[in-house]
Amino acid sequence: MNWDLAGMTVVGLYMGEIPVRGLCTLSRVKYGGGISHHITLDESFDAGYAKREAGEGIILDNRDVERVIDRFVPESVLDTI
Repeated sequence: MNWDLAGMTVVGLYMGEIPVRGLCTLSRVKYGGGISHHITLDESFDAGYAKREAGEGIILDNRDVERVIDRFVPESVLDTI
C-alpha cells in the first residue's frame, strides 16, 4: 500500500478506538519514521472524552487505518459497499 493517502477516503479508528471515516488531505512521515494522515471527517462523533464535528480535521496514525478507498466516495455510496 502506498503511504500517501491524500485524496482518498480513509476508514479507521481515531485514538485506536473511535470509528471514523473521511477524506485524507495530507499524509506525512513523522519524526522516527511513522506515518500520520490528516483526515476531514464525514460524520460527527461524541465518545464522551473526545468530540468532533463533521468537517473537522483529525490526525489518524497509519497503524489505525483499516480501509482505504482509492478516491473520494460520497457517504451514501460507501454505505452500499
